[in-house]
Amino acid sequence: MRKYFTLTLCFSLFINLIHAQVVKKGDKLFGGGLSIALSNIDNVGNDFTYSNVGLSPSFAWGINDNMVIGIKGQLSYGRNKSYSGTGTRTVNSFTFGPGIFIKKYKELKNRFGITFSHELLGHYSLSREKYSDSPFRYRTTVWGAGYNFNPGVFYKFSEDFFGEANIGGVFTSYTGGNGTRTFAIGASFLQYFNLGINYRIPRKNS
Repeated sequence: MRKYFTLTLCFSLFINLIHAQVVKKGDKLFGGGLSIALSNIDNVGNDFTYSNVGLSPSFAWGINDNMVIGIKGQLSYGRNKSYSGTGTRTVNSFTFGPGIFIKKYKELKNRFGITFSHELLGHYSLSREKYSDSPFRYRTTVWGAGYNFNPGVFYKFSEDFFGEANIGGVFTSYTGGNGTRTFAIGASFLQYFNLGINYRIPRKNS
């Protein structure tokens, strides 16, 4: 009886281990994400609003069970507007660039789980600036690079198709352009929203 119980327990643990593998070593992931960022700061005599929407296609390889390394692109459009006693300043910008990432998956229960992503990103931005009290428009270019750590969640709609989401994370960035250099570090939650999908192509058994 004890031997039967031990075999049953081992079999159960083995089944759970298999079930917990979201991505296996050698698998490939095709996917992408849609991101939205919103911010609104109201100060006496100086108000600021910011919005951004972006797309980020990606491709990743399973380097270990539940861990992938991948490449991604980013293309986004941003608009910020500030109000002060001297008028309104509006900046529209297009940003694009490449990135690499490592992501860890951990299934918790009933196809639901969490992710941890480390990203290194580069970007190039083209902006057009306009003031309400001036007929001129000013164009600027900015380049930069940064690191992001983004925790998130996922849900498996099937064994090979699952959705992901996160609401921000920790970041560092370095940007330059027009004779200036800026380094920043911080955390941003509940101002940045990302929804993504991934399709898994299982490794072919040789």
